Amino acid sequence: MPEIRVGEVCIQAEVGDNMLDTLLAAGQRVPWSCRAGQCQTCLVQALDGPVPAQAITGLAPEQRQAGWLLACQCPLAGDMRLKLHDPAHDGLGARIVDMQVTGKNVLLLQLKPDRPIRFQPGQHMVVWLDSELGRPYSIASQASDTDLRFHLRIHAGGAFSEKIQTMEPGHRVYLGAPGGHFHYDPDWQDKPLLLLAAGTGLAPLQAIARHALASGHQARIELRHWYDGDECYLDQELRDLAAAHATLILHLRPRAELAADLTQLRLASRSTLALVCGPPAFVEQIRKPLFMAGLPGRQIIDEAFLSRQA
Repeated sequence: MPEIRVGEVCIQAEVGDNMLDTLLAAGQRVPWSCRAGQCQTCLVQALDGPVPAQAITGLAPEQRQAGWLLACQCPLAGDMRLKLHDPAHDGLGARIVDMQVTGKNVLLLQLKPDRPIRFQPGQHMVVWLDSELGRPYSIASQASDTDLRFHLRIHAGGAFSEKIQTMEPGHRVYLGAPGGHFHYDPDWQDKPLLLLAAGTGLAPLQAIARHALASGHQARIELRHWYDGDECYLDQELRDLAAAHATLILHLRPRAELAADLTQLRLASRSTLALVCGPPAFVEQIRKPLFMAGLPGRQIIDEAFLSRQA
């Protein structure tokens, strides 16, 4: 029977029990969001004890070396001594520079980190408003930018949405480590890119498009965004970008036109790479049309925005 120690607290568990469930049942205040191993809000640090490989999948090498793991993905195998994650101590401090609500319930958030941070445009990181309230968001800015930008969907009644709207420029927040596979690869230089986004899935894809263009991407880049409301929340900004780059083709369409548009989906080339981002239902809806258009699964890279499950 594994014995889990958190500070002076000793918790008895069974082999195979989920670490997050065990900690929560014992009254430990461990934040969590997706329970799928993607959001990195349930980080805990193993000071000793066996760490299963699936508990560190997706973490940066520096995080692994420091003993961090994902509690939601960790089946207990033996005695462990743990330290809970403290964003103010273990994360990177930042201050709010600007917040603007645009489009239909989209908050454009601009942060100034306490020190420069290395990331790939399109990756994601957790934004912590306090020690317990954090959510993962895709990085919408470029690696050369001094500030970090995020596009947040405002959810009515959402704890994060409600709290961040009470904050003002200058307020302190904390950042987790950048992570995720969603970013531009220099080996894609001569491959057409088909970027498909719904809602704030546009955040990482427009960042990837900008990075590709700045890197001298040689092939066509087609960016399709299906938006809620009256227009794409980055409409003019994207049209200015397309006007400056002949290889960037835009299709900005209302969400109501999605099903009809997918019946007309065509590939520029058999070597096309498709990057898909948005809510899980949107990502699933895109898969079959891409397959029917002749794109094999290995050429589809997707990232679904998972919401917290009650």
